[in-house]
Amino acid sequence: MIGAVIFVVFFLLFFAITLGFPSLPPGETIHELLNIPYLEYPVLGIPAWLFISAIVNGVVYGFIVWLIFSVVKTKIFKDEEKED
Repeated sequence: MIGAVIFVVFFLLFFAITLGFPSLPPGETIHELLNIPYLEYPVLGIPAWLFISAIVNGVVYGFIVWLIFSVVKTKIFKDEEKED
């Protein structure tokens, strides 16, 4: 359950960072690779292209942080079992 909280927190963090720095990879790169047009149509007051990039960055970086957390947690848990 804590893994889900970690993912959501870092998703929101990188979503917000991308809104401030739109060129943060990989969101812009994936946007260009998929040939998605840069629409200025506002979604929740944010241009659609920026909203898509921010979601992609949030998912990618949130997943990476969650994966690192899970691996470290598993390693620590296994080390504690060996000590018993």
